[in-house]
Amino acid sequence: MRLTKVKIQRFRNFTDPQTMMVEPDVTCLVGKNESGKTTILKALHRLNPANRPDEFKLATEYPRRRLARDRKKERLEEVEPVIAWFSLEPQDIEPVTAVLGFTPPDGTLVRASRTYDSANLFEVECGLATIVQIASAEVGVDPEDVIELAELPDIAAVRTRAEELATTHRAARRTARATALRALPQELTQYDVLIDGELTNGQQEQMMDLLPKFFYFSNYELLKGETDLEELAARVASGDLQDGDETMTALLTLAGQEPKSFLDEEYVTRKAELQAASSDLTQQVMKYWKQNNALSVRFDTDMPVVDTSPHGTPIRHRFLKVELHDARHDVDTNFETRSAGFQWFFSFLAAFSVYQDSDERVVVLLDEPGTSLHGEAQRDFLSYIFNELGTHQQVLYTTHSQHMLDPTRYETMRAVHDRATRDEPELGVVITPVNLSADRTTILPVEAALGYTVAQHLFLGHGPHLAVEGSSDFVFLIRMSAHLTALGRNGLDPRMSIIPVGGATNMPAFVALFGRRLDVRALVDGAETNKVSTKIRQAAEAVGVDQHKIVILGETPGLPNT
Repeated sequence: MRLTKVKIQRFRNFTDPQTMMVEPDVTCLVGKNESGKTTILKALHRLNPANRPDEFKLATEYPRRRLARDRKKERLEEVEPVIAWFSLEPQDIEPVTAVLGFTPPDGTLVRASRTYDSANLFEVECGLATIVQIASAEVGVDPEDVIELAELPDIAAVRTRAEELATTHRAARRTARATALRALPQELTQYDVLIDGELTNGQQEQMMDLLPKFFYFSNYELLKGETDLEELAARVASGDLQDGDETMTALLTLAGQEPKSFLDEEYVTRKAELQAASSDLTQQVMKYWKQNNALSVRFDTDMPVVDTSPHGTPIRHRFLKVELHDARHDVDTNFETRSAGFQWFFSFLAAFSVYQDSDERVVVLLDEPGTSLHGEAQRDFLSYIFNELGTHQQVLYTTHSQHMLDPTRYETMRAVHDRATRDEPELGVVITPVNLSADRTTILPVEAALGYTVAQHLFLGHGPHLAVEGSSDFVFLIRMSAHLTALGRNGLDPRMSIIPVGGATNMPAFVALFGRRLDVRALVDGAETNKVSTKIRQAAEAVGVDQHKIVILGETPGLPNT
């Protein structure tokens, strides 16, 4: 299954329901600190956690100002703070068919939710028109009748109208059409579960087994520099894990071991296996870690005295020490004391290694990834998210860093803004597209990312510079060029730098300022630009820019005025 839509409501600072569409590969949540980005990830994680299971807490996480008032109106334990919709992938058809008893039609969605009292609920949804078309095909309803029935608003209206049409056709001696319509209501009953959404308890349990897991990762899951393996083994056995424990156990699992394995006499062999697994992870990190390619992770063990028995005998525990070796300086230091960015990247890959090559569908939730990374390293990690991680599993990540945003992937961004003020504290979080409807300070990182891209193209690019009016033109041209290239057609010259100048009125100044020393072209659209087109041409002439490099779409033969 693939996550397509999310609804968060009555959870922490989400007072009003907020619905967000989710991209099939990577979705980015942009917003200020305390805006509600983490709240979205936390709610999704609790739907079906892959790590660190957690529960909704009504007393502390229901919107405080509404708790007493709403409790008088309804049973709040049954409120669904998180609802998610999933589309079916080819590998889901067979198991879902086994659950429903029939093949789900194209476009079927699975609705999954979790309540404050920790109940997971499922519904299976499909458009009524689709159901009518499929059932009609099964009993041979005439296409003309299908068109009319598919436009009706609800199933009751469909059944009623089918009976009416059957009567009309029988009176007109159109027996075959009447017979098919008489059979339609009964045929529709097998699809009742898609209409009313009600699944049996057994079906609910089966759907839970098919639901993707949600893997949440933040700075709290970083690998520790040294770990008491005896205490870790005890915590794993009891299920009472601490921050970083799951990352360490995932790393041990990658080596085919568990914490208690290092407590016997074969620990030296197991340490070698762990080192081999770690080396493989380090190689994966180095594909995207450009800051220092001389780093590697090493392991050692120690048996320090941790306590004394009542008889005075020293009590020793085996510790696993994680060290970072820097080949440039030939030094080993504790993993926690060097390169916080490397710690984060390596820890994430270690924690996620359980699912890295798995066919199991997992939705990865990254909370403010790479905050300790240098700007260039953040862009390297962003490349990893889009080009590697997102191609295998869905990813949702939060950020307020310009370096963790790709302005050419504008459609993947969602702005998260908390509207609450001192005077209006009940206003909650809103989720909007990253456009003019979004709060200006919320999308500041997007503007900064676009500005950085423009600056890079402007001052570091060596090819022609195409000036366009705004960021929408920039994104459109980049994506259209990529689309044409993917089709095997000619896209834009990769050497060309596209520069939004903030409107047609800024175009004359841009051409005049940079036209003398750079290879400048201008692309202008819109009827309003006719007022400034003369100024643009005059500026181009003054600095020696050929007039054919100035393109006014409204003046181009064969194109409609815009």
